[in-house]
Amino acid sequence: MRAVPIATAVALCACFAPVPAAEAGPVTELSCLSSGDAAEAVTSRRVVRPVQAISTAMRAVPDSDVLRAVLCRDPQALVYRITVLRRDGRMMRVTVDAPSGNVLVVH
Repeated sequence: MRAVPIATAVALCACFAPVPAAEAGPVTELSCLSSGDAAEAVTSRRVVRPVQAISTAMRAVPDSDVLRAVLCRDPQALVYRITVLRRDGRMMRVTVDAPSGNVLVVH
């Protein structure tokens, strides 16, 4: 597993901007939290820390770089949607269950 560069982890953890509808992909019922709401969810320990979710995503898609991580609400729970870029140039999205930190799906 490659280590997450500190600057990348800090930038990703601090940047919980909502995902515009054009970037949200085929899942339209997903809404992403504001940075304040995301920080409150982490502080209140309702979800794992973003760096933990990012590390889990990097293990699920080895040899990749994290491009974006956002905390979103799907119909069942809170999830981290983490976009990674593989070495072959293919972008993938890893969905991590925010309360448990487990990978739900890689697509």
